[in-house]
Amino acid sequence: MKKLAACFFLLVMVLGRAAPALAAGFALPEDVQVTAAAAYIVNLDTGLVVYEQDADTARSVASLTKLMTALLLMENVPDLEGTYITAERQLFVPPITNADSSTADIQPGESVRAIDMLYAMMLPSANEAAEAVGFYLSGGNLDNFYAMMNARAAELGCTNTHFASTNGLIDMDEGNYSTAHDLALIAQACWQFDIFRTVCGTRLYWMPFTEHSKHNHAEYPEQNPDAAYYIQSSNRMMDPGASVYRSYIKGIKTGSTYAAGRNFVSAAVNDAGESFIGVVLGCPWDAAEDGYALSFHDTANLYDWIFDSFTVQPSLDTSQPINEVKVEYSSETDTLALYPADDLKTILPNDGDYRLEYVFDVPESVAAPVAAGDVIGTVTLVLQGETLGTVDLLAGTDVERNLALYAFGRAADFLGSLYFRVVLVLTALFILGYALIAFALHRRAARRRR
Repeated sequence: MKKLAACFFLLVMVLGRAAPALAAGFALPEDVQVTAAAAYIVNLDTGLVVYEQDADTARSVASLTKLMTALLLMENVPDLEGTYITAERQLFVPPITNADSSTADIQPGESVRAIDMLYAMMLPSANEAAEAVGFYLSGGNLDNFYAMMNARAAELGCTNTHFASTNGLIDMDEGNYSTAHDLALIAQACWQFDIFRTVCGTRLYWMPFTEHSKHNHAEYPEQNPDAAYYIQSSNRMMDPGASVYRSYIKGIKTGSTYAAGRNFVSAAVNDAGESFIGVVLGCPWDAAEDGYALSFHDTANLYDWIFDSFTVQPSLDTSQPINEVKVEYSSETDTLALYPADDLKTILPNDGDYRLEYVFDVPESVAAPVAAGDVIGTVTLVLQGETLGTVDLLAGTDVERNLALYAFGRAADFLGSLYFRVVLVLTALFILGYALIAFALHRRAARRRR
């Protein structure tokens, strides 16, 4: 056991080399270019932030607002395929009807399934769909829906977000804003839904027939005679023909206005199954030389760097003991090996240049009997100054109690206890007092005899 402890502490010293701090994610190399005014990328497997830049500053977020509208739709409509939402005629007013407003060709008065509204919001970023969903969920009062949006944002831990729109067609000066960090929280809540992941990963979706005269027949019968028309995703990072295509991108949502710039919330899952949510906000409006938005280029640059440089790894080995503790009242062993209860996955640089520290909280000793799996203490892992988490330390084996050692130990404990010392002092005082009284009585009796 002494050799084990020595090897472990040597490992801690080796891993304890000086390295950049992780308090705000890893530092971006000089050769990785990012134009975004704000960015935030978090690993979903560990909850660790890999990169952030001005992530808590409020900004106009344009159609990324629809993430909250989509979340409330999924949370409040359990039957998305069997529920119909009518796009009320009164909702078709500017700016929804402006020429530059993105839509899914949902017509005034048309009743559409909730699932199709979700596809419409997430793929072509349909403003009329978001407005219809908000109107439906609020019972016809959009102010109530904004209150729902803001209450849900607060529940998710958003600290600098306020919604005053279902779709993001108004900007920060009118009360609709969020941050890169807060949008990542909202996106993570959406990502918990299987249907959301399916919708976001779809490039082209065929809208079904409705009773509306424009959509009660197939617009492209040669391609699909069983659907009215199709809508497409604005996420060009899922287009294999695009220069910004990345196979690891699985969603999620674009959002752009002149005031907000080019924005993109992404979900990425690499070949190893490592999952990330990323947000870039305030990228320049003009496209890159290849014609694709700089928000896509920024996202590609960040993820390419992350996947090339870091790996999700276990920071603890649950099959190996990492500490030991003294055992009392046992004749089998005087020490007990402690094993971590969890491997506590974390993000580690592939080049090994990091500082990983172990902070133990274990008692000086434990009393037998001990059962394998008993929680004896904890270990807290700190990666480059950032606490990763705390894991229980478990007893590796059963340890039986030796009754003779226990009896002797308890007796020794009693003899060394404060209670025993007090009793001993009181007994001594009693004996001394008794002796003095007896001596005094003896002398008095002697004097009488004389």
